[in-house]
Amino acid sequence: MRKLLPIVLAGLAGCSRPVPMPAVVAPPAVAVGVVKPEMRSVKRVVELPGAVKAFEETVLYAKIAGHVRSIAADPQKIGHSPHDRTVDIGSRVRKDQLLVELAVPELQEEYKQKEATVRQGDAEVVQAKKSLAAAGAGVTAAKAFVTETKAGLARAQALYDFWQSEEAKFAKLVKGGVIDTQGQGATANQFKAAEAGKAEAVAKVASAEAAVAKADADAAKAAADVTAAEAKLDVAKADVRRVDALRNHLLIKAPFDGILTRRAANTGDLVSADGKKGLFAVARIDPVRVAIHVPEADAGLVTEGQTVQLALPAAAGGSVAGKVARTSWSLEPGSRTLRVEVDLPNAEAKVRPGMYVHSLLAAELPAAWSVPVAAIVKMNDDPVGYLVENGKAVRVFVSLASGDGQITQVRGYRKSATGPWAAIDGLTPEEEERARTELARVEAYEIGRLG
Repeated sequence: MRKLLPIVLAGLAGCSRPVPMPAVVAPPAVAVGVVKPEMRSVKRVVELPGAVKAFEETVLYAKIAGHVRSIAADPQKIGHSPHDRTVDIGSRVRKDQLLVELAVPELQEEYKQKEATVRQGDAEVVQAKKSLAAAGAGVTAAKAFVTETKAGLARAQALYDFWQSEEAKFAKLVKGGVIDTQGQGATANQFKAAEAGKAEAVAKVASAEAAVAKADADAAKAAADVTAAEAKLDVAKADVRRVDALRNHLLIKAPFDGILTRRAANTGDLVSADGKKGLFAVARIDPVRVAIHVPEADAGLVTEGQTVQLALPAAAGGSVAGKVARTSWSLEPGSRTLRVEVDLPNAEAKVRPGMYVHSLLAAELPAAWSVPVAAIVKMNDDPVGYLVENGKAVRVFVSLASGDGQITQVRGYRKSATGPWAAIDGLTPEEEERARTELARVEAYEIGRLG
């Protein structure tokens, strides 16, 4: 790849056509300045228009349909005429300040109904808990009765065992002829009575245990009734909260500190909840956004936190310094520009959304091969320069990068409009010395060959 030799300063080189010279008069000597490309960085300054935007602007809509009961009073308009004491466009508002109150009578009645349902649910929970307590007492009583019947069974078992042994004893005595059968019959009757008493006691124990099972089931049902009553109460309370939340939407408040920029609500208006018509618009103005659209060619120069000089002619505040807060990163499809935003403090509200802004973006470009701007001229809208080759000036087409008005960075060059591009990578010390030697032989008449 050929290296770019020293550039002939085109501003001192003459015109692009040969200058006719008298045949008998030698042309006067022309001073030709020659420079060598240098690796230099360039401070790029981009001047762009911008516009002030509210940091955020919210349109307030009605959540539910109703009538406008009233427009809230503006505390800053106490001394105004009676008709102009409510919040309106230009009013400064604070976060959660009331702006509009809507009226929906049906909603108020529904809220009262839901509250009554909650009270009913409370009573049902109390009733269910009392039933649970009664069922618990029934379980205790049933278990006590089981204990009682088991004690009766023990008595009957003891009596049964006694008469069983007596009956066996009398049977032996009768068999041995000690007593007659009349005594044995009485004992046998007593044994049968004891046996019947035992069976009765067993039946009472089983009945008592069944009663315990029933009491346990009743208690479980009572506990389930309590759970159901409490769940029903929770549903009723949630319904009250839902309707109460809707009631809160009857009061439309400011979402943040700002200024009302639009008003479309009047006392008595019927407003809908379709989201088509906003009642108020609130703009946050401290800080404000300054929006700047940077062309595609300079988009790569912008970084977050970069300093930007801003001038607002209408604000009469002179120039202020800001920093790039954010960028859109991607370019707008139509304009192919990068949206850049600067957050500008505005505590005194001197800067208004919509104002024109003149901005200056400065960036230090990476070092690249550079030449003075005078070394580049235009030919048919194409930038061209001159190389010194073998002591003569040769015109080349150049591809430019960026400049600062004094120097311009050059990407490369080519010797014809359609030829291949050659990179500029400077000169070796040997090439620089050879170039100086060749330039020393340049005669004045060779200047006529320029162009």
